[in-house]
Amino acid sequence: MPARLLTVASYLAVSLFLQRRVLGDPTGRAVGRVSGDATGFTWWLAHTAHEFSLVTDLQNYPTGVNALWNTSVPLLGLLLAPVTLTAGATAAFNVGMILGPVVSGAATAWALGGIVRSRIARAVAGGLYAFSPFVLAHWQAAHLNLVWAVLPPVLLGLAHRLLVREPTRPWLLGALTGLALGLQAWLYTQTLAVGVLGLVVLAAVLAARLPRRARQRLPALVRAGLACVGTFLLVAGYPLSLVLAGPARPQTPIRSPDYGSADLANTLTPTWVTALHGATPTMQGNLGEQGGYLGLAVLVLAAVALVRGGTAARITVVTGAILWVLALGPRLYLHGRALGVDLPGQVLLHVPLVAEVEPARLQVLVTLAVAVLVGLALDRVRAGAGVVGLVVVALVVTWLPADAQRTTPAPARAVPEAAGQVVETWPRITGDWYGGADPLRAQIASGFAYRLVGGYFIGSDPEHPLLIESAWNPYQQGAAARELWGSTATDPGAAAADLRARGVTMVLVTSDDAAVLDWTRRVTGSSGTRLDGGWAFALPATLQR
Repeated sequence: MPARLLTVASYLAVSLFLQRRVLGDPTGRAVGRVSGDATGFTWWLAHTAHEFSLVTDLQNYPTGVNALWNTSVPLLGLLLAPVTLTAGATAAFNVGMILGPVVSGAATAWALGGIVRSRIARAVAGGLYAFSPFVLAHWQAAHLNLVWAVLPPVLLGLAHRLLVREPTRPWLLGALTGLALGLQAWLYTQTLAVGVLGLVVLAAVLAARLPRRARQRLPALVRAGLACVGTFLLVAGYPLSLVLAGPARPQTPIRSPDYGSADLANTLTPTWVTALHGATPTMQGNLGEQGGYLGLAVLVLAAVALVRGGTAARITVVTGAILWVLALGPRLYLHGRALGVDLPGQVLLHVPLVAEVEPARLQVLVTLAVAVLVGLALDRVRAGAGVVGLVVVALVVTWLPADAQRTTPAPARAVPEAAGQVVETWPRITGDWYGGADPLRAQIASGFAYRLVGGYFIGSDPEHPLLIESAWNPYQQGAAARELWGSTATDPGAAAADLRARGVTMVLVTSDDAAVLDWTRRVTGSSGTRLDGGWAFALPATLQR
């Protein structure tokens, strides 16, 4: 136990060091180079502490938002609620971002317990997974849901006990697997889909490599499977029903099939998330999806494992290679350019729910395969394989994190004047990574005392089968036309009628642009009230209804 605690403490020390820039102001700044997703996660953490509801009309009023089609992380919201209720949602977000890699690394060290003999090797492998290029990239993008990469190693540990060891209690192992999958459904459904896909690939590789053992284990696997499905449905039946048939869910595919495909160049080209890197060339995907760096040392280690490694090493390499190909997506990209080459990832486009996963996010499974290889290699080093040790050292060095973690401002100014109102905002709420979702923070600071007709979410409404943020409306179009182009062509009467039809009772403007303020006065019929940092305009006709 002391050794395990020391391992976890070392992961925590690394995480705190890399995120030390947020420690001086954990309530006023948020981890990440971009603010949009940080604000989105902060909103959901605050919402869970305010009311534990998976369908809410606090955004996108009156249609509302389906939490399970968004990065609502309700399980983390519950776990971090004591921090949210005492120090605030921004502090809770930062705590979650710091602890995610720590828990993920600890889970990996545990999972390798029956695979890697040396405790030191397991600790190194866990640290490599915890602070891998995959996690570092999503740290930069403020993706709280993905830095909690706990499910893959947990599934690996359970699968090893069920598929490789002699399972003495398959019902229990199956129930624990169902519990892990069910809890993940309450954290983030994409990672649930990724984990299940990884299990399927691993089981297929094991069956192909060890067919006799697979036949012998079939009765135990059936019992485990029944226990897994039953436990999963018991734990996650409700969130699963919201994903499949809940209100306000998207009615069309969310993204292009090519969105989020990994770039082949990233395999051998490190980005600025690692200490050793050059100028980062153009790559497919945003900065959060550019965490697929493996490096030459990984390829050498994989080749050695195939030629001279044992069964565990070979199975790890083959499984990791299959998942790496799938992470490249349906078509091959190099330096951001499509090469016109179709890939096996095409088949995933026809799998429900899995088709919505950005392919690059399968890189978390490739990263886990690398961690397993490193653990197995360090066991061989103890047995005298010096050359393998040099390769592992080279791998670890090239994966060392850059001291490049940043923070963004997290402004939070309450608007008590809006209590009980249905609010439109200008600037409008958007998914822009740099401040687009900031009006959500005012709603958090106000204790969710008012509803927003806008929002940053994935969903739909009666007029739009897919929304990634609230749709433009006549009021917003008029404000944009005046602020950006000085146009006065839009009709204030039509804008007012639209606001009333959607139940808006107040417009909050955090801009001092004279043309926008004049437009808002004409639409609302209100002269407006000066607030700290903005203006409030009531819609009298709406309030009288």
